[in-house]
Amino acid sequence: MPAALVLIALALVIGLLTLLDAKRARRLPALSASDAWHSGPLVTIIIPARNEAANLARCLDGALQQSYAPCAVIVVDDHSTDETPHILARYAAQHPDRLHGVVGRPLPPGWVGKCNACYYGASRAKQSAWLLFLDADTAPAPELVGALVAFAERHRLDAVSALPFNELHTLPEQLVLPLFYQFALVAFPLQKNLNPDTAPPNTVLANGQCLLVRSAAYWAIDGHAAVKDKVLEDVELARALRRAGFRVGLATAFDVIRVRMYRNFGEIAQGLGKHATAGRRASGWRAFWAVTRMTLTVLASPLLALAAALNAATQPTPLAFLALVSAALAYGAQWAFWAWRYHAWYRLPRHLAWLVPLGWMLYLAIVIRSTTRVWLGRGVVWKERTYSS
Repeated sequence: MPAALVLIALALVIGLLTLLDAKRARRLPALSASDAWHSGPLVTIIIPARNEAANLARCLDGALQQSYAPCAVIVVDDHSTDETPHILARYAAQHPDRLHGVVGRPLPPGWVGKCNACYYGASRAKQSAWLLFLDADTAPAPELVGALVAFAERHRLDAVSALPFNELHTLPEQLVLPLFYQFALVAFPLQKNLNPDTAPPNTVLANGQCLLVRSAAYWAIDGHAAVKDKVLEDVELARALRRAGFRVGLATAFDVIRVRMYRNFGEIAQGLGKHATAGRRASGWRAFWAVTRMTLTVLASPLLALAAALNAATQPTPLAFLALVSAALAYGAQWAFWAWRYHAWYRLPRHLAWLVPLGWMLYLAIVIRSTTRVWLGRGVVWKERTYSS
């Protein structure tokens, strides 16, 4: 088969996959601040916090300014070794009626730290109709709780998780994190998740940074105790809920909650290494497919354009020029997708799309490093705790 025909076929595959990614990204429903309820059944916000001195104050400011009522806040200090307990004590003294700060229970054998803290916090939420689990590095807008409850009630959901607006300030964040988020969306088939009645349990995707669950549904599966040993506890909890027959939803929430997950490459490597090893187990063969697919679209598309240009230069035939045009269009579509994604999802300059191949290679390096650590029995480290898988 002529090389030009191979190049044309590859260009067609890359172009179709890129168009599919763009279509899927636009299908995600969105929470709206304008639709937020201002009153309803009691919602308790549960914030697990371990060494979150850099983030906790901003999170509490947002949690305590919710326009929805009634709304209570429980913060579980998971035996922090930084200033987290002092910050929590100061806020608890200022808001004694709405904020309850507790020291988490000791980590039982076989439990992951976050699961333990969330479970303990939920056990302290008395008479609450809804439980909202928030990560301490999030910054909720005043309309968050009302928007979540309105969305859940409108769609008759028992659980709904939101994708916050990601604040990406440093170049490592801007390079790696958008690729990680896209990998998750590729690995978990959103077209199946968008229908809560038919979504298979093994395809459900959830985000533990912001997860609202009906209290009755949460305790029906014994809450985080059902996933106590799972590092990817958010996805596993959503799957447990779905297996029990509950309806689980997912939405973007860019105007009602923000998050800054990591601040330097060291934190990124540690955090995404934890996600990579756990995600590989949770998504199974889909993780391999997602890596293959993104490598094809992100890395192969510029190489394909280069190969087509060299082929046309050495064999200037009509078919070779057609291959060059096809490869250029495929690469252009890929660049346009990422330029749109950087601007629409992260409010960042479109020219960062040129650096997407570098970001993907850095993410692959993190995945390989964390996987190797697990295979060697060294585990992955997160929040000063080591997990074997």
